[in-house]
Parts: sequence; structure tokens; C-alpha cells
Amino acid sequence: MPGRWVRRLHLAEDVLLATLLAALLLLALVQIGLRLFLDTGLAWAEPAGRAGVLWLALLGALGATRGHRHIAIDALPRVLPPAARRAAWIIAQAATAVLCAGMAWLGWGLVQLEREVPMPFIAGVPSWVPMLALPLGFGLMAVRFALAAADEPPEPEDREP
Repeated sequence: MPGRWVRRLHLAEDVLLATLLAALLLLALVQIGLRLFLDTGLAWAEPAGRAGVLWLALLGALGATRGHRHIAIDALPRVLPPAARRAAWIIAQAATAVLCAGMAWLGWGLVQLEREVPMPFIAGVPSWVPMLALPLGFGLMAVRFALAAADEPPEPEDREP
């Protein structure tokens, strides 16, 4: 049973994800309305929407890793005995943590390249700021997968075809 601070962190993740989704939907509706009825639009809406989708995708992936609801190949754990299932779980979680850490490292490199020659993203915001989603998102997923390696693997679910 997770502690109170972990539950609050999970709630904060969920609220942030829902708020970002609502903001992106509202931004799209406002943009459509402005273009349709007033023949104008918000110049910053398109880049903000693209950056928002990037953040939304990575926050969503982070939320999926929390509940082990991410894409996974689960054919092998169904046929393995418990001890072998545990070993396969540790290897898979550790390998995924390493891959996510590598993606975070590469994402940080992209942020650094963008900082060398910053371009304006939206008035007053440099172009590297929205790209922070890559190292932060993948870094947090790496931590989550590394912690999951120490947990017990979930029981394989029986799914009807």
C-alpha cells in the first residue's frame, strides 16, 4: 500500500494530466471559433498545441507505467513458473529503465543543442523549454521502471480472445 505522499503524488500527476488535456481542448476550440467566426486566430496556439501534445504524451506514458498499463508483451509470463516469472520481470523492468534513461540522456542532449541557438517559441519563452518534456518524462519513467524491478510482478491476466 503506497504511503500518503505517494498517493498525493499520483493524484497530482492525474490532475496535471487532466488539466493539460482540458487546456489543449479549450485552446483548440477557441482557435476554431476565432477562425470560423472572426477570421483570425492566436499566433501562439499552434506551437503551444504541439508542445502540449508532447507533454501530454509523456505524462500519459508516465501514468501508464504507474499502473503497469503500458504496452508489454505478456505471453512469456503466462507460461513461466513463479521463480522464472520473477527473474523475467526484473530483467524486463531493469532493461526498460536503462532504455528510458538513455532516452532521457538523449533528450537532455537535444535540450542542450536547442539552448546553444535558442529560437523564440512563444513570446518570452525560449524553444528549449517545451523540449524539457523529453528528459523529464523519460527520466521519471526510468525511475519508475527501476523501482518496479524491486516489486513483485503482477499476476498474468487471463484474457478472452
